[in-house]
Amino acid sequence: MKFLTRRTMLAAGITAGISPSLPAWAAGCAPALAPLKWAPRTRRIIERLIAIHGNAAASYNPARRPYAVFDWDNTCIAGDCEESLLHYTANHFAFAMSAETFAQATARDVPAHTFTGPFRTVCGQNIRFRDLHADLCADYALLSARSMPPAPTDPALLSLRSKLVFAYDAINATCNGDIACRWIIRLLAGHDATGLAALAKASNSWHLAQGMGQETWITPHTRTGQAGIVARPIQTGLRLTPEIANLQSVLQQAGIDVYVCSASLEEVVAVFATDPDYGYDLPRQNIMGVRMDWSGGRLGLDAAPHWPVTYRTGKVRAIRQALAGARGYGPLLVCGDSDGDYAMLTEFPDTRLGLVVNRLSSGPIGTIASRAAAQLSVPQPRFVLQGCDENTGEWRPSEQSIPMGSRLPALVVTHS
Repeated sequence: MKFLTRRTMLAAGITAGISPSLPAWAAGCAPALAPLKWAPRTRRIIERLIAIHGNAAASYNPARRPYAVFDWDNTCIAGDCEESLLHYTANHFAFAMSAETFAQATARDVPAHTFTGPFRTVCGQNIRFRDLHADLCADYALLSARSMPPAPTDPALLSLRSKLVFAYDAINATCNGDIACRWIIRLLAGHDATGLAALAKASNSWHLAQGMGQETWITPHTRTGQAGIVARPIQTGLRLTPEIANLQSVLQQAGIDVYVCSASLEEVVAVFATDPDYGYDLPRQNIMGVRMDWSGGRLGLDAAPHWPVTYRTGKVRAIRQALAGARGYGPLLVCGDSDGDYAMLTEFPDTRLGLVVNRLSSGPIGTIASRAAAQLSVPQPRFVLQGCDENTGEWRPSEQSIPMGSRLPALVVTHS
């Protein structure tokens, strides 16, 4: 059996649209994952899970097909495709709404409060949201009134992008998670489905060609506005994860359905997850994410009715509503990387295995990572870890990960 290597998977996935799938195995034979950069023990445990519950097992019931659920950002790919899309949209001023709609979109649901702590100006002053919002609106109105796209060095553009990412990070850190999920999505309002898909694909392609790292966006001194000068680091680069693409292909061939449940806008994730050019090629109906109103054929500001925000416990509600309720059972396998995935990794009694992409996080996901680390000698663990190198965006053949800016691998986060 010939497996595609990481290099040929990436090249084939981007240039030729070749999906990293495997030939079907003979009846009764256990499936095999391409070794690539899997942690060997993690790969063996997943292979055994597929062998026991997939269609090569005598007990397999096609009327009760098992299924797996994956988070998308930083699980199926390295990086966050929606945050990268925000950066791309801001850099190119590729917004599709009027200045009036922008003002509504960026104010909606955000409480009137003052940001403190790490969300101060570069001079250490607290920032009122109303002042930050006024600056956003002033920059956007100036740029949108022009007949030509702004130059990359335009002070108004640099001001807008610095305060957009600052506002998003501050809202994400201080407000309800549902508010932050909707806030970043509303910045895409006004695009039709075709235009949004084209923008998302352009962003994906551009970020896949960039180095993994960080850069800082800072307000120009000529546009202090009401809030003052702010600076925020952003992550650069995206990377495909051929190990996940291969796993999803093997699961499907084994009669195990594959779904994605993401806290990003469903249509943005679908551009990545369903396009064979990226190597994943999942069915569109299997992609779940945040859903918004598209009345009039364009992305609006309102939430779609009767659907939860797919973040934290909202992911569990979505899985129950779309899958577990009708099937009568939960997912066999759940894969995630962050606190936003903790609930879906732990809430379903039917889940036999949780795969955690190890980002050396604390918080709830850190408790799962610690549990997985404590189970490294257990033959049938509830959770397993997969290491990665944040400096390259690639996995490591180990449970240990290397954080951005470091060369030293670690198994779990440590506190001094």
